[in-house]
Amino acid sequence: MTRLDRREFGGATLAALGSAAMLSGAAAEEKQPGKLPTVRWGKHEITRLLVGHNPIKGMSHFSADLSQDMREWFAGDPDRAVQLLRRSEQLGIDTCQMGGEAVEQALRTHYAGGGKIQWIATFYSPPGEGKEELTRILKMTPKPIGVQQLGNVSDALMREGKLERVRENLKMFRDAGLLVGLGSHNHEVIDYAEDKGWDLDFYQCCFYRSCFSLQPIRTGEVFEAADRRAMAETIRRVSKPCLAFKVLGANRHCQTPAAVEAAIRFAYQNIKPTDVVLLGMWQKYEDQVAENVGYARKALGVV
Repeated sequence: MTRLDRREFGGATLAALGSAAMLSGAAAEEKQPGKLPTVRWGKHEITRLLVGHNPIKGMSHFSADLSQDMREWFAGDPDRAVQLLRRSEQLGIDTCQMGGEAVEQALRTHYAGGGKIQWIATFYSPPGEGKEELTRILKMTPKPIGVQQLGNVSDALMREGKLERVRENLKMFRDAGLLVGLGSHNHEVIDYAEDKGWDLDFYQCCFYRSCFSLQPIRTGEVFEAADRRAMAETIRRVSKPCLAFKVLGANRHCQTPAAVEAAIRFAYQNIKPTDVVLLGMWQKYEDQVAENVGYARKALGVV
C-alpha cells in the first residue's frame, strides 16, 4: 500500500530496526526530561502538550481496523490506560483531556497510585440534558480544572441555527468554578462565539472538519488542507487561548516519523504562544509518548 498508518509504520520499523524505538523510549526515560513549556489558563499552569482519550476509546477516525485494534488493546488490560497517563506524566506532560465513565475510571486508578496529572473534562450532553453528567464529573477527586463542550454538539447546534443554546451548558461550567471551553470542528463556530464575546476561557479547535462539517455530510471522513489553514487562522485571531486537536489528521500525517514531526511543528508554528496541542497516543507498537514529547520539545525550542 502507498500509505502506512502509524500502527503499521511502527510495526514495520520495529521489525526492520529491532529495538530501536524501545531504545529511544528508554533513553527518554533515563534522561528524565523536565516538564514541557507551560502556559497559564486562569489560575492553572498547563503544559503545551496534552494527552487525549480517543485511542483509549477506540476512536481512530482513520479506519475500522485501527479503531478495533485500539479498542481491543486497551480493553485487553485496563491498566494500559493508566500506564499511558503514567508515561505521559513521567515525560513532562502535566495535563490530559478525558471524558466518559470508563476513561474517568482510569484517572481514578492513576490518582489512587499517586498520579498528579491535571485533567480537562469533555462534556457530551446537549443543552438541557447535562446536569447528571456534570454532577458525576464534579464528584471526581480531584475535579477537572476545566470542561469543554464537545464539538459534535456545538457543530450540530450551529447547523440547526441554535448555537446560542450551548451557552446554557457554558454557564453551568462557569457556575461550577471550572475553566469554560467551547469545542468545534468548524472555524465558523469559534468565530461566532468570539465575535459575540461569549463568557468562556478557551476554545477547543479541530484542525479538520472531518465528518462534522456545517455543510451537508460528506461521504466518509474528509481531511482537507484548506480546513486546517482556516482553523489555524481563526486560532491566531481569537483573543482566548485555544486547544488545537487532530493536528496529525487522525493518523493521516503519520506515514513516517518525519511526517509526524512536520505536523506537530506546523501546529506550534501556526497557533498562538498561549495555545496548547492535544494528541491521542497509545503504546502498543511504539513509545508514542516519548516520540511526541520529543517532537513537541524540538518544535518549542527546548530540546
